[in-house]
Amino acid sequence: MVTEKQKLDEWLSVSVMGYDRPGIVAGVSKALFENACNIEALSQTVLMGQFAMIVVVAPLKGSKVEVLKKALEALAREMNLEIHVRMLNSGERLAFDAGETEPFVITVRGEDRPGLVYAITAILAEQGINITRLGAEVIPVNQKLEYIQIYEVDIPKQLDFALIQRVLRDRGAEIGVTVDIQHGNIFRAINQI
Repeated sequence: MVTEKQKLDEWLSVSVMGYDRPGIVAGVSKALFENACNIEALSQTVLMGQFAMIVVVAPLKGSKVEVLKKALEALAREMNLEIHVRMLNSGERLAFDAGETEPFVITVRGEDRPGLVYAITAILAEQGINITRLGAEVIPVNQKLEYIQIYEVDIPKQLDFALIQRVLRDRGAEIGVTVDIQHGNIFRAINQI
């Protein structure tokens, strides 16, 4: 078990991108392990054959960041990956503080075309709504390509939900997409398998 006393103050964010294949996570986690780094959080996905992972690590006492960077650079060359290491200050280890919020899920469906993500995210940014997760994909539906976006967002409690819902739906109608928004708990309950 790793104790807080064993961790150095400066944590790292390691971003990894490249063509997906077996062994990427093993290679990165091996380099972290061999260089005395504890994985604090990890998120990984594959989009259309492209691997992407972000790992937040706490170097342990005795760890040398420069040695770790060299090990990751060697792995990047060996596996043809892009690997970026960024130092995190203590404030960057915490989630963005939007105050008191409620989790909501926004789904957007419509014919694929440029600008759809921007149209929705511009409204969210204007309202101060933080996106915590976003997935988007083009899928065939009835001989057409339909673009589906699913946003998980944190809406500050002081905002007018009805107004946000109306603005999103109106903007969706302007650009030819359907926008639905529901509380995260309701979305999960309805969509559980």
